[in-house]
Amino acid sequence: MHLAGETEIAATRQRTWATISNPDRAAESNTSGQAQIEKIDDRHYKVSVSAPGGMMPLNVVLNLAITDLDEPSRIAATIDGSLMGGPIDGTGSIDLVELGPKLTRAVWVADATLGGLLGSFEAMVQGPLQNAAEQSFAAMKERLEAEEAAAD
Repeated sequence: MHLAGETEIAATRQRTWATISNPDRAAESNTSGQAQIEKIDDRHYKVSVSAPGGMMPLNVVLNLAITDLDEPSRIAATIDGSLMGGPIDGTGSIDLVELGPKLTRAVWVADATLGGLLGSFEAMVQGPLQNAAEQSFAAMKERLEAEEAAAD
């Protein structure tokens, strides 16, 4: 499953970097459920997300490993974990392009594989996952732009 998008944020690249490179700050933008992040070390985290899923919440536990950290331009990571008893494996990255002193383009991409029974529903969940990611980036954009305006 391939997810991707981009957004322009009226904030400095450094301010944007400070949010996307900090898992706790990034989790504040998660609009699809409650996220808890446990830091293992500087590049490894355990992420637990409880998201609405019809009659019962969907609980996802992921191991996140930061594989590329090029401040303030790029962050990439791998994930592995499980959802509803099926394995999840994936990669993702966010690239930040400075368009001006207070304008940053965030380009993101994620590729994931769902295994087990859940794998047969991959096409059905791709749209909702893309939408959830876009909503999370929109929430991050709103927060960063408000912080940038307050700093002026």
